[in-house]
Amino acid sequence: MNIGLNELQNQLTELGFENEILNNRFVVFKFIVPTGRFKNKEIEIALEAPQFPLNPPSGPYIKPHLMPITGGGGVHPTGGIHGRNLPTSEFQYWSRPFRGWNNSDKNAKEYLAFIRTLFDFQ
Repeated sequence: MNIGLNELQNQLTELGFENEILNNRFVVFKFIVPTGRFKNKEIEIALEAPQFPLNPPSGPYIKPHLMPITGGGGVHPTGGIHGRNLPTSEFQYWSRPFRGWNNSDKNAKEYLAFIRTLFDFQ
């Protein structure tokens, strides 16, 4: 049992997001992109959060692939996008640390607000 993962899942459920645990490591849910180039596109987001809420989820993992795989380095929106086989090869990993986590309310609502900012580009 992963306490952090279960806490994240419970908070997402409370916010109205249907979700599931995948591979006993990820919480996966559907998300409608609210702004930017992919506005109104439905995607899936997978979050890995073993120490939630002490630490934010890593990632996010995005399905389908929205951006080219660029590997390490670079800046948002094109840098730091990785192809990984976790949770499945259909996801791409966007290396986007939540730098203000320790000054936030450390909850799923705050993390989703952060996720929304990641799509605010053309």
